[in-house]
Amino acid sequence: MTDAEKISVSGRRWLPAIFILALVLRLIFLLEASKSPLLFFPGLDPQAYDQWAQRIVSSGWLGKEVFYQSPLYPYLLAAFYSLFGRRLVWVYVLQIVIGSIDCLVIYGIGRRLFGRRAGVLAGFFAAAYKPFIFYQSELLKAFLETFLIDLTIYLLLLTAQNPKRRTSLAAGITLGLGALARDNFLALVLLFAPWLTYALWTRRRAALAGYFLAGFSVVIGVCAARNLAASRDLVLTTSQGGQNFYLGNHRGNLTGTYSAPDFVRANPLFEEKDFRAEALKRTGRMSMRSSEISEFWFRETFKEIRSAPGLFGKRMALKLALFWNQKEIADNESIYLFKQEFSLLLRLPLLEFGMIGPVGLLGLALALRRRKGFMLAGYLFIYWLSVSAFYVFSRYRLAAMGPLLVFAGFGVESVYFSVKSRAWKPLAGWAALLAGFFALAWLPLIHETLDYAYFNLGNSYYRAGKYRQAAVSFEKAIRENPGEAAFYINLGKSKEYLGENQSALNDFARAVELAPDNANARLDLGVALYKTGNFAAAKIELEKALKLDPGSKIARLYLQMIEARQK
Repeated sequence: MTDAEKISVSGRRWLPAIFILALVLRLIFLLEASKSPLLFFPGLDPQAYDQWAQRIVSSGWLGKEVFYQSPLYPYLLAAFYSLFGRRLVWVYVLQIVIGSIDCLVIYGIGRRLFGRRAGVLAGFFAAAYKPFIFYQSELLKAFLETFLIDLTIYLLLLTAQNPKRRTSLAAGITLGLGALARDNFLALVLLFAPWLTYALWTRRRAALAGYFLAGFSVVIGVCAARNLAASRDLVLTTSQGGQNFYLGNHRGNLTGTYSAPDFVRANPLFEEKDFRAEALKRTGRMSMRSSEISEFWFRETFKEIRSAPGLFGKRMALKLALFWNQKEIADNESIYLFKQEFSLLLRLPLLEFGMIGPVGLLGLALALRRRKGFMLAGYLFIYWLSVSAFYVFSRYRLAAMGPLLVFAGFGVESVYFSVKSRAWKPLAGWAALLAGFFALAWLPLIHETLDYAYFNLGNSYYRAGKYRQAAVSFEKAIRENPGEAAFYINLGKSKEYLGENQSALNDFARAVELAPDNANARLDLGVALYKTGNFAAAKIELEKALKLDPGSKIARLYLQMIEARQK
């Protein structure tokens, strides 16, 4: 056996350990997280994906509208539901297995780029990375897009080093599928295709890059053809680009994260409808195609940017920095909430971005200095910009973590050998660079509370019929943020189910004080007053609710009941 073969076999011996560690940690977290209703009574994006998958199974696979959100994950959920039923715990187990396999893919990327040691380190880093563990047990597509982009990169490296048509084709198909999970992967073909062509050119096999483009084009072409057939509207993947651009860049967005304008309900079940209604209102048109609505919101965003270029510049700088910040910015479910309420595992000193992110950036700098890893660095740069152009959440960063963990493995290996060889001079410079990256990661750029995390938890308890736990969660949300009317509304509804009608009435009254133009608050207060026998006050609130929302059938019904009593 040659030395190269010995090294290869030695590297493969670590694969079972990486996979088993990843699998065990993820299963432990799933067991802990199963105590939370969020896994089985989801809200927001998880609820939207779940309902979409159920509609696909019940109403047909083609659908009747252009895709608004990325379709791959709900279609895979639908395939699972149709085969095995809606068994969410097994969905999570399947995601965990795929996430554990992804750790092996990350090992493979590191081994092919930087050697066995760097690959092994990257694989173990991935196995113990807390956000991977957390998001792979959520009903979200983050695990899928991460796996697909890591697999694409691995297949590209494999094709470049061992040119074959099937691996080139597979890389293109995988990137195409990735683009159906995350739209901004579409831009990556502009990086990967030239890189692969150049890599194969040196081996006189440049024509094989055509198979990569063919695989990518077939997947995107099928999606575009489906959109055209379903709605006679030519959209490559989804029609949410303009809307998302507006969400991240309108003048009211001061945080660089998701910020819904006044006319949009911050819920994926309503977001598309609200943007469509506002576009029709502003244009005065009776109907618009989905592609036209997206284009309209791109134009509206550029108008807002031109009206406040200074604000746009500051916000863009904030978003670029937030991407590399240690803060795990939540949009659906918060890792901090699970750490505080449900998971001992997340309290253990496993890897977090604030620890490993700066090490990855150091490894990237060292790799570029040694003329290695240019394709990976190019991917990170493009992905960073493409996310920051819209808005930043921590789960959007997951698709960058595979390459970054590979660079972290290379960085740790480089430092180890420098220490071993007593090369103190370069180490001093690296330490200064690493300190700068840590300073960037730990800058206090944004302050977040757990108010909406507890609110979402309360809503899940409410959907599960556990009204006491729901009320406790809403009270915790109020302690974090006592100025949000929705918290009091849902707290009041929970107390109604518990028979605490007077306390519920007080909560509804507080919601009206905070948001006097909230139709739901007025409606709930009116109904509560009716139930306590205060019909005169109930009539006043119900009339105000009906004025704010003329389509409210419940307000009309209770007003009719009051009128009947007065006759």
